[in-house]
Amino acid sequence: MRTIWVDLDNAPHVPFFKPLIRGLEERGHRVFVTVRDYGYTRDLIEETGIPYDLIGCHAGKNIVRKVTGTLWRVACLLRWARGKKIDVGVSHGSRALVLACAAMRVPCVTMYDYEYVSTSVFNRLSSKVLLPDILPVDLLQTMGVETGRLARYPGLKEEVYLGGFTLDPSILATLDVKPDQVLAVIRPPATAAHYHNPLSEEITRALYDRISLLTGVVGVVTPRTPAQAAAVRAVLKTPANFRVLDKPVDGLNLIAHADLVVGGGGTMNREAAMLGVPVYSVFTGKVGTIDRNLSEQGRLTLVRTLEDVGLVKFVKRERPDYARQTEERKRRSAQLVDLICAEILKTAKT
Repeated sequence: MRTIWVDLDNAPHVPFFKPLIRGLEERGHRVFVTVRDYGYTRDLIEETGIPYDLIGCHAGKNIVRKVTGTLWRVACLLRWARGKKIDVGVSHGSRALVLACAAMRVPCVTMYDYEYVSTSVFNRLSSKVLLPDILPVDLLQTMGVETGRLARYPGLKEEVYLGGFTLDPSILATLDVKPDQVLAVIRPPATAAHYHNPLSEEITRALYDRISLLTGVVGVVTPRTPAQAAAVRAVLKTPANFRVLDKPVDGLNLIAHADLVVGGGGTMNREAAMLGVPVYSVFTGKVGTIDRNLSEQGRLTLVRTLEDVGLVKFVKRERPDYARQTEERKRRSAQLVDLICAEILKTAKT
């Protein structure tokens, strides 16, 4: 039996790691979970029923506070980990976990899927860097990923948990959205991220203004934090046209019922693309390999300027038969869970 430490420091990591945690436990291993108190990460992990320890919080956008906040969280994690005899740590981009594992001389696996995030800590200190195989090896080598540390998995990280998706039409009534209304799901930009470009906020604001003028369109906004929810409400010209969520909902189910998705980040955009929902990216930083690939396939539209706002189409779409796709999603999910669990266990201390 191995002891695996999983650190979740952002909300999208919860659905991603849920099947991996269950998979490791089903294989007879013990899993400890730590959570950074940021946005709705805590709410989402509570819904899974997975035991966890809440350690640290987001330090804000200021670079000095980011660094000192990360180092403080590392110290807290080291105290927490004392005596737990951890064999391997794993995260999807937790710098604090990587630094804590390095200090303890415990191997760790780091995953990420956007190559323009600051990755030097991951690439230099992780025992294994596990990435989607769509990211080119030559690019990764220029970023400092050593061949001996690199492992890859086929497809996208969202496929790991799409196998657990089930359609539930009651969500429309819960959100007070009528079947004949156009449902636009909007994920605002990650304003606290180091790669954030303020232009993304301007474009998102222009889309709010456009929805405010439309009849028969409802914008469901999924903010990243309560503070962002308040900021969104403050700029809406026609609040009745919007539903700004105060707590997380089943994101995949919400997307599946949407007529379009507008996203300022990556995960929700890729979830929409995987489910065949028209998706518009208002992320104006460097376009990563995955988004560029989805754009070239016609599965994602890049909205990079204020003029591009006119590209967004607020129309009803035909719904596919998601039930018929269930078996294939489950098969892909199970395949990826097996592969990633195997890579984690191979990295554990012997």
